[in-house]
Amino acid sequence: MATTDQSNTDLVRQYLHAFNDQDRSTLSDLLAEDVVEHGIHEELRGLDAILDFHQRHFDTFPDYSGETDAVVAEGDTVAVRYSVRGTHEGEYKNVEPTGNTAEWTGMAMYRIEDGQIAEIWLEEDRLGLLEQLEVVDPPAHLRI
Repeated sequence: MATTDQSNTDLVRQYLHAFNDQDRSTLSDLLAEDVVEHGIHEELRGLDAILDFHQRHFDTFPDYSGETDAVVAEGDTVAVRYSVRGTHEGEYKNVEPTGNTAEWTGMAMYRIEDGQIAEIWLEEDRLGLLEQLEVVDPPAHLRI
């Protein structure tokens, strides 16, 4: 891994730790002011929009914690495969709190520009999350 790849990987790892720790100050340092997040359900533009979304996320899953399963970096892009878990204690997509603890996986790509995260793409197993919150039934062939 080239030095640039390693420094970009280190930056993304810092971001992920700050996200888990809900460290808004560090997140503000690591994200570009005009950062864009291409999320699962919506596109967020700007640092404030992303920080507000993070707060709503932690209001919904206050004990959220994520783990990095794999990291691949090339040039200005860092890709991360991750696993997360959290207890559903706040409204999520018009679903009242269930108290269920859910685990789901996802992948994210981060584009680094001038030493900050400039763009993020997210893909997560939200269907699996909704199944665990008992909002939707799993497909018939997967039911026990």
